Amino acid sequence: MPKVVALDDAQHIIDVINETAQKYGQYYQQHDAWNHEADNLTHRPGTPWSIAHVKGQNTLLSDDDILKYHALERL
Repeated sequence: MPKVVALDDAQHIIDVINETAQKYGQYYQQHDAWNHEADNLTHRPGTPWSIAHVKGQNTLLSDDDILKYHALERL
């Protein structure tokens, strides 16, 4: 949080984070996705998480994999 607050567009970043948490937080509560991997949007095949997981548990997600996966999304 301290790093975000120091940025020029901090309020915009905080708003995006809050909107995302509100939008997807409900999904995770309804589907119990934290406990059921198949329902977890971030753990589906082809996601950055799944790519890192194949390399080994606790492998860091690479920025490159994240950017490639989300390249076509729009905010």
